[in-house]
Amino acid sequence: MSAPRIDPEEVRAARADLRDALGSRIAEKASDEYCLAVARRVRTGGTESLGLTRTPGTAAAATVVEFQEAPVPVLPRLTELPGWSGQRAAVETLVPGDPTGAPVRLRTAVRQKLVEDARTAGYRSMGEVYQEIERLSGGMLRPQPEVLGDPQIPTAVNQVCWLNRTVRTFAPPEALAEVAAADAVTALDLPRRLRADADVPNHRCIGLPAYQQQHPGLTGRGVTVAVIDGEVALAHPALARRVVQRRNYTTEAWGNPSPHGTAVAGIVGAADPADAGIAPEVLVTSYKVLATAPAGNADDFGGAVAIQQALEDGADVANCSWGAGPAGNGTSREARAADNAWRLGLVVVKSAGNRGPGAGTMTTPADAAGILVVGATALDGERVEDYSSRGPAGGKPGPDVVAPGGGDLARIRCCLVGGGFGDAGVGTSYAAPHVASIAALFLQQDPDLVPDQIRDRLRATARPLPGMAPAAQGAGLVCLT
Repeated sequence: MSAPRIDPEEVRAARADLRDALGSRIAEKASDEYCLAVARRVRTGGTESLGLTRTPGTAAAATVVEFQEAPVPVLPRLTELPGWSGQRAAVETLVPGDPTGAPVRLRTAVRQKLVEDARTAGYRSMGEVYQEIERLSGGMLRPQPEVLGDPQIPTAVNQVCWLNRTVRTFAPPEALAEVAAADAVTALDLPRRLRADADVPNHRCIGLPAYQQQHPGLTGRGVTVAVIDGEVALAHPALARRVVQRRNYTTEAWGNPSPHGTAVAGIVGAADPADAGIAPEVLVTSYKVLATAPAGNADDFGGAVAIQQALEDGADVANCSWGAGPAGNGTSREARAADNAWRLGLVVVKSAGNRGPGAGTMTTPADAAGILVVGATALDGERVEDYSSRGPAGGKPGPDVVAPGGGDLARIRCCLVGGGFGDAGVGTSYAAPHVASIAALFLQQDPDLVPDQIRDRLRATARPLPGMAPAAQGAGLVCLT
């Protein structure tokens, strides 16, 4: 779905009205969408609609406040450090591995220290402004119980994402006008709704059977894959006891499993003799950002916070089979979150999007430098499907690699919510977990690999598809042999 067209004259008038009402600083830093939203609320509800007074049945308006960027530390290439293997072995003997098969890892301690440093720096840089948002917004919100009780509003009126240095707030423009004057604040914008990159495995074409024969013990055991998606069905026999529900960022309660999220998790880790996933012993952690009805989906802020939480929880790989609109130049909020998580050691895998075959159709955050973008081929891996989005995006000419996503002739067969296996549909949503689970196999084999090393290995072993441009296939079909 393309973004709605914006009338430049309407934007100019809306920005001028915002400047007249609340000052030049907020007008300078507000996005076009924010200016239009404020102007339209005023037109439909009067001046009181600048705040959260509204007609029943309408959602309170959220704003994302963006702060100045700052570099985060980078997890070093640990395998290249002198003496690393000996130090790792010494730590791994201290405590026996847990029931999932995960050993005590020195890499985990190093990564956690870097995450703690980045988190502390992020909170410190936003602290004074966040405090002001709390002070200014609290009084305006609390007298209105119909607003505070709205299911659209999370428990905290204001939420922080330190990973990309943003705050999502339900404070009205009157409160944010003063906040916008702070030098640390760079922009005010509206959140964007996430959308699944699917329209509703072929293991042989990616070389999995031969790889399994060469490495019979590689099943993903001891590796955690965060499925940032719809809710994964806990009761599916092929996933039972290996799915942990972590956080819910939608307006829908747990207990409503998603066909999309369950299929993604099944491609990664289903344990079934006939329909096994690529890494059938991984631990799957479910971060719910997609609801059964799209209106309940999380927004881009929720997607970034889910990536942040997966990082803090120690996940090894995060699969993101969704987008938040057209990819840009790599500086969006969600792209910055992906970049920083990648630098801190989380392998972030992203579907390219289903808006092909035109150029420049990938979905954000595919434009992030720190992300592994996957386009979709037919089930036999012989051609890139027309629906698969193409590059360029940001500094990327196209996706990094492609993997089976299904098409008209053969669709993805995977875990169904009610149990069993069946037609899950088609999409780059289903190509991405092929790559996420291969990354899990690599990390079981060598736990000290950093994201850049995994991406380099996937690109180096990919098989270029004849007649397909790099904008469509990147390095080619992901291949294990």
